[in-house]
Amino acid sequence: KSDFINFISDQEWKSIEPVSSWFGPSSFLMSSMSALFQLSMWIRIMVFLADCICPSKRYRPPQYPHS
Repeated sequence: KSDFINFISDQEWKSIEPVSSWFGPSSFLMSSMSALFQLSMWIRIMVFLADCICPSKRYRPPQYPHS
């Protein structure tokens, strides 16, 4: 906590280089990454719902007739 207060009071933040525009929250790169993440979460939810609504058949070993 004291490190952060010293960082602000000593104005050390002025010596730090700004983040490149490529990595800004509103950049095309970050917007694309956000869209991919949202798509993956949507697919994950759809797969979960499909598994709950239409579960796959349980594997049963073949029954051999007894002789």
